[in-house]
Amino acid sequence: MAVYQRSGDIIDVTPVAAVTGGDVVVQDNDLISVAISDIAAGEEGQYYIRGSFEFDTSETLAVGANAFWDAAAEEITSTDTDVYAGRVTKGTYNTTKVEVSINFKHEVTGS
Repeated sequence: MAVYQRSGDIIDVTPVAAVTGGDVVVQDNDLISVAISDIAAGEEGQYYIRGSFEFDTSETLAVGANAFWDAAAEEITSTDTDVYAGRVTKGTYNTTKVEVSINFKHEVTGS
């Protein structure tokens, strides 16, 4: 049996280090999240895990492309060795910005 709690767009996590609102945090090595507001170390806070967000990029990415998070450079890339972030929903604009639907998983089923 399951009991509905909420829509599932937001998770509650207690960070070890302080987090600033808008920071991208990778949860459990593969779940991209965005801090909703500033969160003090050791205090529970909320993170978005769904939605489209604007990120920095140094690449030209097209709508529909897979997007990956490079934590060291703090930007979206097309490099599949970085953490999967989602799918591009607005291709590169202003030469350094891209919009990504985070944690978007497109599964294809075959026959």
